[in-house]
Amino acid sequence: MRYLIKLLLTSLILISCKNNEKKVVKEFYYPNKSEFSKSENYRFLEVKEFKNFNQLVDSLENLNYRGKKAYLKIENVNARYNYLTSTTFGQCYPILLKFKNILSISKDSIKKEKDYPIGELKTVLKKDLLNFGKNNRFSDSPGKLVISLTSEIDELENLILKVTSVFNEIQKDASDSLKLNIYINRRMEIYLPPPKIKKIK
Repeated sequence: MRYLIKLLLTSLILISCKNNEKKVVKEFYYPNKSEFSKSENYRFLEVKEFKNFNQLVDSLENLNYRGKKAYLKIENVNARYNYLTSTTFGQCYPILLKFKNILSISKDSIKKEKDYPIGELKTVLKKDLLNFGKNNRFSDSPGKLVISLTSEIDELENLILKVTSVFNEIQKDASDSLKLNIYINRRMEIYLPPPKIKKIK
């Protein structure tokens, strides 16, 4: 009888310990972890608190005007993703960005020097991230590349995670450390300006 009680108590203790064990969740930071140390320069925003996409962009513009960024957090079963993000406008003047340093992405399309279907995300993003200024049609460097996202508010987190997943795949095979700079903007039509026509004398 004592043996049975002892066995029962041991089983209960083991079950209790197992239930109390915290599952280790992977943590990711974008553009990188060191940026998160400057907490005075960002404010936490909960995407689900906004009624629509324009309201979120307005909030980002207000933060941008004060020289701050937004901190977004997305969690799933396996990982926690932390993002410092901003928007292109909202300061006294728009930040100066070269067209080639912007990749505009929505739910179903990508805009660079032309339109691409979202299925080509990895191909296009890889060209930008690994270009390092070699091809003048793509980004000067991973640090200067801005991923501009446009989405319905209820689809935004899924779009961010899709871009992040592709970025992580590219980073895994890259020899250099890359950065994921996510900006949230109203739709941007990113096309290269037409070539200058030389005047005939």
